[in-house]
Amino acid sequence: MKKVFVINLPRSQDRRESILKECAKFELEPEIVGVDGQNLTEDEFRQLKFDPDRNHLGKSQIGCNLSHFSIYRDMIEKDIPVAFILEDDSVLNLDPRPILDELERQPADGPEVYLLTHRNNLYIDDGRPRWIGDMRFYRAWDGNGANGYIINRKAAANLLDFQTPSKVTVDMWKLFQRGGLLQLYVCEKEIVGLHQEFGLLKYSSLENERISVAKRVIGKYTLYILKQLPFRFRARYYFLKLRHWHNIRRQL
Repeated sequence: MKKVFVINLPRSQDRRESILKECAKFELEPEIVGVDGQNLTEDEFRQLKFDPDRNHLGKSQIGCNLSHFSIYRDMIEKDIPVAFILEDDSVLNLDPRPILDELERQPADGPEVYLLTHRNNLYIDDGRPRWIGDMRFYRAWDGNGANGYIINRKAAANLLDFQTPSKVTVDMWKLFQRGGLLQLYVCEKEIVGLHQEFGLLKYSSLENERISVAKRVIGKYTLYILKQLPFRFRARYYFLKLRHWHNIRRQL
């Protein structure tokens, strides 16, 4: 049985109805998960953040992290090999079931994440795409968003260990890959897109928290976290960059 999870808060009924209609188009039966960060006490909020005096994550971002982490924990405890995770501001443009079927039949040896979104992801076009189902996937250099992705149990365990307590937002894919926590892939086509209304910044308290922090502050803090990662992974990343810089492409 395909394991599908949807991130949705109880107070966002309109979003829930929208994403359930999207799932019904392809006969997907999702499990609803949602942690409202606004309900956290100040003590809880600080305890859930790594280095709370320096960490810029807000309550909504912590709540989003906790929602995804609860799925990762469920995968580990229930021995779920692969999960498809959607946020409630998503739309399904194409059928994801062939990809899920293929990944369930042939589980990966290592930790892997597959982005089904198509928003300016960076990937390595070395002429050797990976076919999963009827779609081509490319090794990603960087990726954006967490509103539609497939993750295997090994990657879920690595991310849960690294992000306890929360260091960065759940979609810092480049950082996670540089740290050796996972291998990231992006799809040639946009299987999961953003809802025209719910995907706008003004409808998302999470995005409002994100844009309220200056990019230079986020960049400085990300560099601080990056320096704590094992040197061998950071060195490997720069070696791969030298090897593939001429093959790195941007999805439009």
